[in-house]
Amino acid sequence: MKQFFAVVESLITVALVLAGLAGISYHSFREGGWLMQGISKMADAYISYPLIAVGLSIPLYFIYRMWRARRNQGRGGQIFDYLVYLFMAAGIYFIGHYVVTGKI
Repeated sequence: MKQFFAVVESLITVALVLAGLAGISYHSFREGGWLMQGISKMADAYISYPLIAVGLSIPLYFIYRMWRARRNQGRGGQIFDYLVYLFMAAGIYFIGHYVVTGKI
């Protein structure tokens, strides 16, 4: 019986993660989606406020390098667990939104 509940838990986890990935992908890559809005706002910021944008880009670059160095050393840590939880939460949100409104 314990094994049955473990399988059900795994299936629910996979379903929620897939729903979260599908919802995030749909809203990111559709026309006028989050990705295009983000890119256009970032381009506007670089054009309108170049010093602020460069000032924010430099720390982001170093954070990225530290993350890559840590990942190459084989210490992934709990970041991947948190990503699974994030996608599960997004899956719950998108499924709930679909059930309540009937729209994706």
